[in-house]
Amino acid sequence: MTRPIIGIASRRIPFINDNKPYPRYGVAISYCDAVERSGGIPVIFPLSDDKAVLDRFYGTMDGLLLPGGQDIHPMHYGEEPHQKIEQVDPKRDVTEIYLTKRALADDMPILAICRGEQILNVAAGGTLIQDIHSQVGDHCHRHFQDFTEEWPSHSIKVEAGTKLHAIVGSGEVMVNSYHHQAVKDVAPGFVISAAASDGIVEGIESTAHTFAIGVQWHAELLFDGHDFNMALFRGHVEHAGQYARSRLKA
Repeated sequence: MTRPIIGIASRRIPFINDNKPYPRYGVAISYCDAVERSGGIPVIFPLSDDKAVLDRFYGTMDGLLLPGGQDIHPMHYGEEPHQKIEQVDPKRDVTEIYLTKRALADDMPILAICRGEQILNVAAGGTLIQDIHSQVGDHCHRHFQDFTEEWPSHSIKVEAGTKLHAIVGSGEVMVNSYHHQAVKDVAPGFVISAAASDGIVEGIESTAHTFAIGVQWHAELLFDGHDFNMALFRGHVEHAGQYARSRLKA
């Protein structure tokens, strides 16, 4: 059986060579490892604001993986930048939002992680909290942990009856946390599938698509030792395989 191709959005990585800037595109190795271990073929694509280029990349994909990264510019959800907003990459915003909208229109399976969950929400018409601490308050958990990234830092409640609950197999799990932005208004057609005890959204999913799931934690850093994180990637790859086979029959 042919393994499905999972397109992974890259990010611009600063790099200095001989005291000269030499930026490059790339993704964390753990995303590729998780996809490959789940039976998929990870393919990293560069950023572009040329829709013809993005359409060509899109045509090779059976599933879309939206990884973590920097902030999303609030102009994409009709707000002005908050004073606590951090680094943004306009080309990355354009690339990921365009591909996400195409994937949603075609019901291509989407797995969105951390920033990816936020991109998924924005592309579908939702908004974001631009800075949790200043906009929500001191009562919130620490959502950017300082200790080892492979160790969960807080619990979340997973909503019964959701696709995420069926994958996770539990109503409460521990997750890691590396973000200062979060979903605010959930996009039309999406529901909250998980939340922290302080109310911060930790999971969203579409009720109208076969597999369009976003999680706020970094499942790619935990997949090797936590079954429900690996199950997320396996579920995505399995649905991408079904999507690929349906296209062959069309």
